Amino acid sequence: MLTNLDLKNRFLRYFVSLFAVFSVLMPMGVEAVVLHLEPSQGKYQPEDTFIVKIKIDIEGECINTVKADLKFSQDVLEAVDFSRGESILTLWLETPQINQSEGLISFVGGVPAGYCGKIPGDLGESNLLGKIIFKVQEVGVKQAEVKFLDASQVLLNDGLGTLAELSTEGATYTILQEKLGPTKDEWQQELEEDKIPPEVFKIEIHQDPLIFEGKYFIIFSTTDKQTGISYFEVKEGKKNWQREKSPYLLTDQSLQSIIKVKAVDKAGNERIAEYIPEIPKKPLPYQIIILILIGIGVIVWIRYKILGKK
Repeated sequence: MLTNLDLKNRFLRYFVSLFAVFSVLMPMGVEAVVLHLEPSQGKYQPEDTFIVKIKIDIEGECINTVKADLKFSQDVLEAVDFSRGESILTLWLETPQINQSEGLISFVGGVPAGYCGKIPGDLGESNLLGKIIFKVQEVGVKQAEVKFLDASQVLLNDGLGTLAELSTEGATYTILQEKLGPTKDEWQQELEEDKIPPEVFKIEIHQDPLIFEGKYFIIFSTTDKQTGISYFEVKEGKKNWQREKSPYLLTDQSLQSIIKVKAVDKAGNERIAEYIPEIPKKPLPYQIIILILIGIGVIVWIRYKILGKK
């Protein structure tokens, strides 16, 4: 026959076992990294151009790489551009790619030193990954969606490439069937407000047996914190400016030409970096050497004659 003490012990063991089972089955409240869009909703009319910001909230984690794949309603929206200005991503493993026919946008970017959250006191958007510029097409559809695909990933800054627990939040926009007012262009407004050129940068000359068959080439890179870099142009010596990408194989392998690289942001502001080759010191012509030796000999002879007379 069970005593009251036995019943209490049995109930206690049952309660502990039940708690253990629920501890395994119930989520432990893991904080997930969140990719989201801003604004997440809004109303737009045909021919409006608006900006959608891609942002990240890391919820106490530290991350270093973001792979984002997005799907948008290509029959309603036209993705006309992607701005990397103000992005926290500084190393682009895959620059933003827009596939309008399939309604896809993708990029892979990193923060080599790691990103651990918004900087306290920073008035800027220190969780911004990039901006998509959409233009509304004239179609009879009432809604447009932009969402993250399951292929999107975020890696933790733990030296192991660990995948972060990730959640995503898309956006839904209401498209008006008729124009109710003047057409809006948020992107053009940003371009007009951007009066600041790209950041200062340098041209670096390199030579590597595995690149360009060991020939000399240059690398260059910079950022623009407002609207983002649009393109680069290179000029060697008296040649005309030509649009190029880094790395760039030099035409003048003697490295005797002045090299200029121009960075142009999406607002048209420019920054130019310049490489001026060192002028080699030419050896003195043998004629000058002979004249110098003759001069020294004359001076010695004159001194000898004067001393001899004394």
